[in-house]
Amino acid sequence: MSQFFPNYELVQLGSGIELKVFNCQDTIFQFASVEPNAQLESHQHRESQLGMILNGSLVMDLNGNKTLMQPLSHVYVAESNLLHGASNPLPQMTTSFDLKRITDDSETSILKLLPDEDTITNLPCQSVTGTWFKISIIKIPSGCPIPSHQSEQAEIGFILNGELQITIDNEEQCLNSDQIYYAPSQVLHQGNNLSNQEIYLIKILI
Repeated sequence: MSQFFPNYELVQLGSGIELKVFNCQDTIFQFASVEPNAQLESHQHRESQLGMILNGSLVMDLNGNKTLMQPLSHVYVAESNLLHGASNPLPQMTTSFDLKRITDDSETSILKLLPDEDTITNLPCQSVTGTWFKISIIKIPSGCPIPSHQSEQAEIGFILNGELQITIDNEEQCLNSDQIYYAPSQVLHQGNNLSNQEIYLIKILI
């Protein structure tokens, strides 16, 4: 299995919740599909956790405080050992992503994405910065390259539509919407939208 383009493991989490779980060294990333009226009971773990709704909506319960989360607009953050859960109030499937890792400086919050500019591509984006992460949603035009770069932080990315060519340390793959890439700290990586449509890239720095 590639370190940079990990495969996922399918996990059924109770009734009506399916996870695609990717292991990225010290970080767990997962896509969740939540059926109508499905509920994830409150639970806790050592890792801090963040997440975002991709389609549909979820009611997030952070230590008893409930918030209706809308797609691609807010990020929830649950600090280590905080009780948290979720439920799908809609009559349709909801999809989301979550990321878990052990951190020293996490704090529980609901954060809103705001207009920004991506420093690598100079493209407009929506982004949010927390105490241990930054998340950006970038619209990549057809034919637009992502220049070669590296960071002190690790980077996890995925796309919402289309296909994106990604090269990490001379290993190349064409991503679709149920795959991720993982670029460890200080590893060179680049990309290119070779399709004939705009694609949406979600990039997470941790």
